[in-house]
Parts: sequence; C-alpha cells; structure tokens
Amino acid sequence: MVARYAAAALVWMVAGAALAADPVPAPPPPKLTLYSSFDPARLAALVAALTKDTGVEITMVVADDDLLLGRLLHEGAHGPADIVLLRNAARFEVAATAGLLQEIKLPAIEQAVPAGFRDPAGRWFGLASFARVLVYAPDRVKPGELASYDSPTAPTWRGRLCLPPPHHPGYRTLLAGIIQHHGPDYAEAWARGMLANAAPPLDLPPPPKRTPESVDRILVDALDAKACDITLLDSRTLTRFTDPTNKSERSELDKIAAVWPNQDSWGTQVDIIGAAMAASSLQRETVQKVFEYLVSDAAQRALAEALYAYPIKGGVPLTDALTRWGPFKPDDTPLPEILSHLEAARAIADKVTWP
Repeated sequence: MVARYAAAALVWMVAGAALAADPVPAPPPPKLTLYSSFDPARLAALVAALTKDTGVEITMVVADDDLLLGRLLHEGAHGPADIVLLRNAARFEVAATAGLLQEIKLPAIEQAVPAGFRDPAGRWFGLASFARVLVYAPDRVKPGELASYDSPTAPTWRGRLCLPPPHHPGYRTLLAGIIQHHGPDYAEAWARGMLANAAPPLDLPPPPKRTPESVDRILVDALDAKACDITLLDSRTLTRFTDPTNKSERSELDKIAAVWPNQDSWGTQVDIIGAAMAASSLQRETVQKVFEYLVSDAAQRALAEALYAYPIKGGVPLTDALTRWGPFKPDDTPLPEILSHLEAARAIADKVTWP
C-alpha cells in the first residue's frame, strides 16, 4: 500500500514538473482601432515606433474626415473605433456635441498641450497645429498688397480671389474667429466682401478623393492657371511643397508667395490636427497609454514631420520644411472660445450663401 501511494505521488510530481516546465503563453498584445483621415504611409513610421514603445498594436481605418464622422454617428456605441485623428477643431466640436467622443483627462496632455488647444471638458486635444495663410501669385501681386484677412475684401481684388468649396471647415472657423474679434455684423460684411471678389469656379474635374490636400491643390492650380491671383491655404500645403522628398510639387514654390495675415493685430489664425477617444471605446487604459506616447517629444517631432504641421508641444524642434516659411505671430485666442461662435458663423454663411 505504501509503495502504491509513493508511486502515485511520484507520478504527480513528475506531471507537475512537466507542467511547470511548459512556458505560459504570453497574453496577446493590446489592440486599438484608429479612425484617421491621413495617408497611412505618412504615419507608418510613427505607428511602428508607437507599437515598439508601448506594445499597443494599431489598426487604421482611413477615410475622409467627414465620412469618418458620419461613420461614428452611424455606428453609435457599438462601433470599433477607439481613437479618432482628424483635421480642424470645428470637426471635433461637432463630434463632441453629437456625443461621439468621451472625456479623457491626463496630466501628460495637460502638461504638453496648451489649454487653448484642448477641450475644457477633455473630449479632444490638439496633437499638431497649422495656420491659415494668404497665398498669391508673385508675378501679378506685389509684396505689401496683402496684410490681413480683410485685404481680400478690397474692391481691387474683384474677380481675383479663389474660394474653397462649400462648407470648408477652415473657412467656417476663420469666420468664427472674425466674429470673436470683431462681432457678427463685421463678420457678415467680411463674408460678403469675400464673395463679391470671388473668381468664377474653375472648370476642373473633381479629384478622385477629396481631401484638404486636394482642395488646396485645386486652389494652387487656379493661381497657376491665372484663374485668380490670391487665395487662402493651410500652412501644411506650403510645408508639403517645401519637403525635399516631395519632388513632384517642389516646383510650385517658384509660382507662389505667402503672407502671415494680421501680424499687426490679433495674429494669424491657428487650427489643429487633433485626437480624441471615441465614445464606443472600452479600452480607456490602453488609449491613455497611446495618448501619453503621442505627446512625447519623439512622437511630436515625428507627427510634425509626417503631417507637415507644427508640434503642439513647446520646445520640440521644428522640421526644416517648417522653418523655411519663418516665424509668425499666432492668434492666441483659445480655440474653444472661437468654436463657441461656430453656430453664428454657420448662420452668416447660410445668409450670404457662401459660396
């Protein structure tokens, strides 16, 4: 009997040792779904570095900004999105108002992102910034003829101003900024002055995929074709043209010149490329880890280079393509204050039928 128990004990010991020797399977890496309106090739290096540093794997869903907002609205609380990466603070305000984003407040974000570039309720924050710049054809416009956002409303520019397509969020935010600084009556007069000077629309085929880059490309083509002499562009377009790796568009630098508007008054308007946690996400801790990485110095530099934008975090060195256009005085009005006038801006745009 003793021998039988001893043999059984030996079997259990051997089996236990065998089990202990088997490696325990590692847990699968955390995974997040990122809704992004940016070229995934431009973000590939950043995403690879993020995964290496945090262990978080990213699945990207790429589409136009407004299509992504529509998809979030359609999917509701059961959609796959964890993080949203979009252009223009106005879009984030729309998404937040529609309940598509959830609050997430982190010390790392509050330390890295100036208060003027994040939602007070913590529903979105800026990762990078860009400016709205006056651009002109130097062979037809003299330096000094343009100085402010009011300049294109002067009668001398009748038929010489190219405007973007309808509902361009950048122009709505600019109109909201003019309301912020001058009031709604002044803003309505400004909008009417811009429309009065607008050149006829270009007879060009629509781009296969409408993006801010393609919209700005159309406006630059209009300048080149002498369909107009002045327009407003995102500074990201100027930076893209300056990128030494962008050989197909660098020739545009010889055809355009730029002015930072309102340097003698409230400054050039600045908008954001931002991030937010989707309302459908259940992975708060993992999202926090990713956000903390995205506001690090290394990620800020990589984002600025990939997206042709300014780092949102102070002290991060600028890329050579950014320094090409020199420093400027930005409008320091907090974006949430400007966004509070979006409804008034929409009402003015509808009233004057812009465009």
